[in-house]
Amino acid sequence: MQTTPLTDGFAIKIEGVDLSRPMDAATFEAIKSLWMEHGVAVFPDQVLDDDALVAFAAQFGPLFVHAQSSLLSSKRKEVMELSNLEGAERRTVHDLDWHTDQTYTPQPVFGTMLYGLVAPREGGETHFADLAGAYASLPDALRTRIDGVKAVYSAEPRPTVRETPLTDAERARILDCAHPIVRTHPYLKRKAVYLSPLHLKTIGDLSEEESVALINELTAHATQPAHLYRHKWTVGDVVMWDNAQIMHRRTPFSPDEPRHLKRTGFYFPDEHAVPF
Repeated sequence: MQTTPLTDGFAIKIEGVDLSRPMDAATFEAIKSLWMEHGVAVFPDQVLDDDALVAFAAQFGPLFVHAQSSLLSSKRKEVMELSNLEGAERRTVHDLDWHTDQTYTPQPVFGTMLYGLVAPREGGETHFADLAGAYASLPDALRTRIDGVKAVYSAEPRPTVRETPLTDAERARILDCAHPIVRTHPYLKRKAVYLSPLHLKTIGDLSEEESVALINELTAHATQPAHLYRHKWTVGDVVMWDNAQIMHRRTPFSPDEPRHLKRTGFYFPDEHAVPF
């Protein structure tokens, strides 16, 4: 197993492992430790079917099934299809704003994995922001405004930017919820800004307008170059990230550029499932 840092502060490439095959406990624990410490791990040159992708994810924790059921694979409900190819049930063809996965649920997803099957020549990158690094570098005045404060997260606070709006049934299942805007990682004990601009509605007792201003200020800080890793997809890439300390976005790409990724994920165990 060979490792290469992808930035000065976070994100790592791990080569020399075949995720489609069973691995011994020592190898798995080494991968898990590297991934959590760096927040983002990239595994190039993988060949996986849905079962193998899910089997790898299941080693990290209970499997996650996304609430948008219309995007789920017909083969495995734990796999989401992100595709603009002909025949896709709900085509994904646009950019997606900065967000952290499932912040709008009481027990958000721990880790997310994307597997690249078709990669666009231009655009359609996935960008990652290190929210632990962003918290550590916050100006004191800004840190004071958010420490110990809760925020309200919603699956659809700004529906004009959601490419695939929730169905009525999905909307009825997914209610707004509150979490700390500063989250402590249950294993690493490091703090991170629990930032999801796509899903945040209000922070503390601020009005929506005041909350948006603060969200914009936090986002500008968290997405400075020092806190970013930009991933350009290559066929066979598996990229996984830790939602307790990382947020991400999808950049624009032409509808004429074919793109197909599969997504799966996993939860924290119950004793660590609720952010604190």
